[in-house]
Amino acid sequence: MKILFLGQIGEGQTSLMRMKALRRLGHEVIGVHTNEAWMQASWFARQWQRRLQIGPVIDAINAKVLAAARRFQPELVWGEKQEYLRVETLHGLRNLGARLVHFTPDPYFFLDWKRTRLMDAAMKEFDALVYCKSYERTSYEAMGKPLVYMPLGYCDEVHRPLPSNNPRWHCDLGFLGGWEPRREELLALLVEAGQDLKIWGGYWDFLQDGCWSLRRKIILDQLAGGAAYRIHRNEKLVACWQGREVYADDYARALTGSKIGIGFLRKVCPDQHTTRTFEIPACGSMLLADRTPEHMEFFAEGKEAEFFSSKEEMLDKARFYSRNTSVRERIAQGGYDQGIKGGYSYIVRLRSVLSVLRLQLQVE
Repeated sequence: MKILFLGQIGEGQTSLMRMKALRRLGHEVIGVHTNEAWMQASWFARQWQRRLQIGPVIDAINAKVLAAARRFQPELVWGEKQEYLRVETLHGLRNLGARLVHFTPDPYFFLDWKRTRLMDAAMKEFDALVYCKSYERTSYEAMGKPLVYMPLGYCDEVHRPLPSNNPRWHCDLGFLGGWEPRREELLALLVEAGQDLKIWGGYWDFLQDGCWSLRRKIILDQLAGGAAYRIHRNEKLVACWQGREVYADDYARALTGSKIGIGFLRKVCPDQHTTRTFEIPACGSMLLADRTPEHMEFFAEGKEAEFFSSKEEMLDKARFYSRNTSVRERIAQGGYDQGIKGGYSYIVRLRSVLSVLRLQLQVE
């Protein structure tokens, strides 16, 4: 099948991983990097165009998508997190004979700042909607379109055990992810308890200088989602911070080198799993994550992963498993095996989703 893939397909992005998985399934796939135009615009240009949902960047995205479709003549258009596609663009794609499917790895309806007027209108124009947030099912059902539930997953080509002799990647506990007030609080507790911790991710830099700026406050307010926080210094925690996001093999090295991978869920929305839920076990690390029904459905507690429901339980399990190698490694191996047996990789998940879509949309 000829598939036109629309998404953020830069290095390390999960959209790129899913696009490659579709190719590995035998489909002819070309991608349109719809985030590229935003990356080339100035910060000010991005702000006003996203707020007003008009402007040259949005014009360029829609024109680029239509031009690619005219050249390629796809049978299926798979759009990921396409907040700025216009209804008329989707009509143009359908007039070329393509069926239209949309998926977003993020919450859409639950967070107002994730939504756009354009996407609210465009959502009704897709032929089918693929979603991964179980708590948004009712909102998706209101669109009146065929639905397919696809949990998040991991890429077996990227997320795999990748040991390194470089001590940069070695620690008892590792966290890969952006700042959030609760994450800061819990990671600070681990540091105060003397745990060997390393952090990779964005927006932790304010802990270095504790300086206030309008841009920093706007970003942190959005990430905090209404939770209380303060801009301050924390020398102990910033000493654990290894820098901004890491990608590809470095991402796998960071997870592999962490004896325990921490899987915090964001509290700005009621997520029950994230990509790290699957990436941590896939890299051979033991998953220590928030206890949720979905986490416990994916991995057996105490056998394939460990979970916590309080600060005290998190600290207790972090201490115990960082010191007890044999039991930790047995759980890590159980999680790794379950990731394969459970079919949590993108290639397996997408094979199943396409099978359902063929029945719903009658595409080959």
